[in-house]
Amino acid sequence: MQLRTLSVFGLSLILLTAPSLYGQSPDDSRTLELVDQLKEVIQRGERSRADNATLNQLRDLVRRYDWPWRVKLLFDDFSDGDFTHNPAWTVGRGDFRVVRGSGLRSYVGADTVTRPAPTERGGSTGGSTLEGIIGGILRGVLEPPTPGNQLRGVLPVAEISTPVAIGNAFAVRLRMVARERAPEGARVEFGVYRGNERDWGYRLAYVPGPRPSLELVRVSPGRSAVVERFDGATGLEDGRAHQLELRRERDGNMQVWVDNRELIRTVDRGVSDVFDGFMILNGGGEYNFERIELFGTER
Repeated sequence: MQLRTLSVFGLSLILLTAPSLYGQSPDDSRTLELVDQLKEVIQRGERSRADNATLNQLRDLVRRYDWPWRVKLLFDDFSDGDFTHNPAWTVGRGDFRVVRGSGLRSYVGADTVTRPAPTERGGSTGGSTLEGIIGGILRGVLEPPTPGNQLRGVLPVAEISTPVAIGNAFAVRLRMVARERAPEGARVEFGVYRGNERDWGYRLAYVPGPRPSLELVRVSPGRSAVVERFDGATGLEDGRAHQLELRRERDGNMQVWVDNRELIRTVDRGVSDVFDGFMILNGGGEYNFERIELFGTER
């Protein structure tokens, strides 16, 4: 077979008329079927030593339109009004609630910091205020950190998680609304974890504010490292719903997408094992999580 005569333009036209931008969706079965056929054509071309320029064009089409994570591992749009079953989420700290029509809501701000104990009516406020301050300091010193709460922000942390068996290759899709009243130092993270302490894994962090950013974070016991960072307007600051994606391939290639726009592409093999669940950490701000999807690959 002479791939030299293969109509790359024709294949491009077919793929470009697929229903979703770049066809990257597990639901675009027609596009994925074409991609699989294209992979076979590339393999035959490699065996017959076809023209490299044409093969590279075909590989680029595969990269743009393929969706290798075709096994749905987790889905929740919170339409049942309850996050305690199907799937079951566990709140490790802070406050999460389901708001019908808005999904899972979480708020952490300056007003959620531990407050002084209330005073008795008619009593002096000086002693109670001092006791509250000392109590807050002692709690911060004596209480061990909550597992999984390795956020580098300065505000309290709200945490929720759900167990799910996840391979080394995965794709997370999260539809989120970031409200405008984010306090200074706010950030929110979501991603996959390993172990009962939830202190191994990968997370995508969104840092709102005057200089918003996205961070791809690798987490290990007692520490975290920013693998790659995107600084600049992400579009998440307008108070509307946006789709965030964290993708990882078998070879460690990782990508971050926002509303079908690739913002981060890098390679990291720092955590190369399977994962035990998915978690969200709110380190400041108000967020609605309208839909959460997690996909894996066939083993």
